[in-house]
Amino acid sequence: MTVREEAHRLLDALPEDRLPDAIDLLREWAEGHDGVRPRRRFRTTASFDGDADLGARAKEIAREAWESQERRGTCS
Repeated sequence: MTVREEAHRLLDALPEDRLPDAIDLLREWAEGHDGVRPRRRFRTTASFDGDADLGARAKEIAREAWESQERRGTCS
């Protein structure tokens, strides 16, 4: 099977609701200028319901959890 045949097979296997995304991506690649492949755009739908500075506080959060376990005597 050639790469083009595989691409056709994969496109045929996509669910209808995913086809618009695939077509958009293929259209961008087909219309690329000067042989430069366009950057892919990623869509996100997830939301995060935590502290906004969670990354900055990661060490502090881990330290608090560790100390809490030590106080309860559950740390091995």
